Amino acid sequence: VGVVGAGYVGLVTAACLAELGHSVRCLEIDPERLSRLRGGILPIHEAGLDTLVRVNTQAGRLAFTESYLEAIGGSDIAFIAVPTPPAVNGEADTSHVFSALRAINEHAPQHLIVVIKSTVPVGTGDLAQEIADETGKAVQVVSNPEFLRQGTAVSDFMDPDRIVVGALSQTAAQQVARLYAALEAPVVIASCCSVELAKYTANALLAARISFMNEISSICEVSEADIVDVARIVGLDKRIGSAFLNAGLGWGGSCFPKDVLALKTYASAVGRHPRILQAVYDVNFAQRQKAADKLISAASRSHDPTVAILGLAFKPDTDDIRGSPALDVARLLVARGIRVQVHDPIAMGNSMAVEPDLLYMPDATLAATGADALLLATEWEEYLHLDWSAIRLVMRRSVIVDGRHALDGQRLRDIGFEYYSFGRAGDGKAREGHPISLFDPSDHETDFRGAAVR
Repeated sequence: VGVVGAGYVGLVTAACLAELGHSVRCLEIDPERLSRLRGGILPIHEAGLDTLVRVNTQAGRLAFTESYLEAIGGSDIAFIAVPTPPAVNGEADTSHVFSALRAINEHAPQHLIVVIKSTVPVGTGDLAQEIADETGKAVQVVSNPEFLRQGTAVSDFMDPDRIVVGALSQTAAQQVARLYAALEAPVVIASCCSVELAKYTANALLAARISFMNEISSICEVSEADIVDVARIVGLDKRIGSAFLNAGLGWGGSCFPKDVLALKTYASAVGRHPRILQAVYDVNFAQRQKAADKLISAASRSHDPTVAILGLAFKPDTDDIRGSPALDVARLLVARGIRVQVHDPIAMGNSMAVEPDLLYMPDATLAATGADALLLATEWEEYLHLDWSAIRLVMRRSVIVDGRHALDGQRLRDIGFEYYSFGRAGDGKAREGHPISLFDPSDHETDFRGAAVR
């Protein structure tokens, strides 16, 4: 197997396919990244990936190269796993995909299956097959999208909900499906168009659940309802389930923002009116403004307003800052002349490269020092166990905005904080009790976790 692209999807795909016993050559054309990969230094943080790369490289099943001829020339199957970032008009930019396809066609043996792993617009696979047919070689194009979550990508690959393959040729589709024969998962074979649309639909639907709950959280704030209680009750319905019902700063990352936008743009281009998709996008980004408004209100009373932000990665257990809600809020604050002090366990290097004007602190306590308000933007485990009494002492004012419902608001109020979140009844002031019991009373923790993560 050859894999073109050693980024997030490509590297996970290459390492996991090698772990399944295949001989994999992964192509990386950037000399510095290639040198680091050959030395076992990965460009991304992903749980368990470094071990897979090391073990399979040592076993000879995984190798890295800058040569298309080496990666593709002796392969039976070649994966394209390159970025498809949003273009200016919102469409997915497939230039990297077709550039890789042309290079693969040039170096392809007489018989080759080309697998598009990248997330691509509907119709890309069929167009790629037309281009492949022009080579005069027996090149078959297959669509095989990834359904990986950052932070758990290795386990998602090795224990998938389903394996999805789209192709014009049933024979080619079955050959790709056999790559995953060691995994116990249903295989769905359909047309390239159905598979491509299914990938976008899955991400858009998950994003829609989060945005919907954020809309409900806004109603909670004016009705004395509590969004955590609402989510718990709704999630117990077997028809709905509890996943992706957490209100807060909303979704980010490399997939949801661009995929919702790309699907909306595609729908408009083919004459449809994607009103729900537009709302999903708008509600999500309105959450950033709501958080910024609360922080600005708290900090504006000072002559040198300062806000602390804990967490820069778009979610825990990754160093990916693409689509980061924290950075969106930080930009809104900086635009208002507010000093922003930040910390993240592993994502600060990536953040510094794109937002050098923020003040990067070596730990959470220093980030909070002198701050008028603090935003918990990423629910890293270490932030849930902070000594919040000590944090209270180093802050100038005592406002906390919990962007992830990860902290115990009542206990923070008890030690003197003004606590705010999204959709919690009585935010900013103490409440008398709690309307329902969500958990067994014996399940009592001594840290500052909130009910949303118990």
